[in-house]
Amino acid sequence: MFDQYSYEKTIELKVETINLMNKSTTSYSENKQEIDKLFLDIEKLVEYEKNKPDNEITFQLWKTLNDKEKNLVAGFFKHWETKGIISKSFLEESKIQIREAFDLLIQYEIKKDKQSKDELIDLINLNS
Repeated sequence: MFDQYSYEKTIELKVETINLMNKSTTSYSENKQEIDKLFLDIEKLVEYEKNKPDNEITFQLWKTLNDKEKNLVAGFFKHWETKGIISKSFLEESKIQIREAFDLLIQYEIKKDKQSKDELIDLINLNS
């Protein structure tokens, strides 16, 4: 069942994440306050998704996005924190992967069909 709140928050977090990633060629510490706010917002949505009925797939992908040991959102920001500044080439490659993950979430929320579900499962499995 389509959830307008999940749809809107996922789009909002996608835009905020990509905008903040674009700042990764500057110092992590200069952006720490914005990064902390982003992850607080992500945690709120993860908690929301966890408590929706029949929502295991979406919840699993949000957990994967928010896992610092995976190569998606939290992993990117952990890498930025470790390195201090990210190279342009690493940034561009990371944005492709993270945009794709958000787009799959958005499409699944809209369609809730087998194909979009399978694509989410594949992404989760690739990052397990």
